[in-house]
Amino acid sequence: MTEIIDSQDLIDTISKLEKLEEEKNELTDLIKDAYEEAKHKGYDIKIIKHVLKLKKKDKDDLAEEDSLIEIYRGALNI
Repeated sequence: MTEIIDSQDLIDTISKLEKLEEEKNELTDLIKDAYEEAKHKGYDIKIIKHVLKLKKKDKDDLAEEDSLIEIYRGALNI
């Protein structure tokens, strides 16, 4: 069975996706450059990435997580 396709709509959709993919690649390059700059300044990239993840979390969830980590660390003497 053949479906009727709106050619212009498909062209527009593909063009939009291509543009967004290009922008995503540019952003990826900018992020990579920012990490390199941070590394050059002496920052620990692993810690920066961890901090970025922590900043995304809800404060209450983060406090609970920190509390559990302290309990576990205490139990393991670390």
